Order: sequence, then structure tokens, then C-alpha cells
Amino acid sequence: MDLTWPLRITEERVDGVLVLVLAGRLGANSASSFGGAAAEAVSRGDVRLVVDLDGVDYISSAGLKALAAVRSRCTDARGALSLCGVTEPVRIALDLGGLLPELSIEPTREDAIARVATPPASGGHHA
Repeated sequence: MDLTWPLRITEERVDGVLVLVLAGRLGANSASSFGGAAAEAVSRGDVRLVVDLDGVDYISSAGLKALAAVRSRCTDARGALSLCGVTEPVRIALDLGGLLPELSIEPTREDAIARVATPPASGGHHA
């Protein structure tokens, strides 16, 4: 019996920015799917990503590592990553995992898109 909760990943494009909309649980079984989708996006030139976590109610340490890896991929490709729709359980996990200071988190999808579409010249990216 498989008791995993699937993660759905939907791609949307807004103003030239790729938005990965996640719904479900970002756990050990789904982190590689998310990481793979993001890596594929970056490899095809989508280096400015928004990850909408509004539909995610749980994130494990594997999910945190996947987010950190996606941020690194985007940064290494001279792009940017911003999160939006961060629910309280996910925000707590990001805080406990030490990732809050490392990630750009915006209150709305529109703000996140604006953040990555015009990255700051100074390199500061914290919300």
C-alpha cells in the first residue's frame, strides 16, 4: 500500500518568468521530482523562477534541500529564484532549516514575478 501524498507541479509563464506551482507535499518522495523539473527549466534557459508554494502544506528536509539546490542553480546561471504563497507550516520549516535568510519570499505571486524579472543590482535578494 502506497501512503505517499503526490506533489503536483504545474508550469505557468507570466511576463517571461516561469512559475512552478506546487500542490501537495514536498517530501522525500517528491523532492527529486521538483528538483528535476526546476533543473530542466534552468537547463532550457528559464533561470528566473518563481515557486508558488500556496498548495504545499508540508515540506521535509529533502524538500528544503531541493529548494536550496534550485536557488543555487538559478544563482549559478545568473538568474533568480523567488518563493510566494508560503504557508505557515512551510515558513516554520524554512526557518528551522535555516533557509529563510537565504531565500527571496514575497507575499504575492505578482511580487515574486516582479522580484525575479528585475533583479537588484546589489545582489541583495531578501524580502
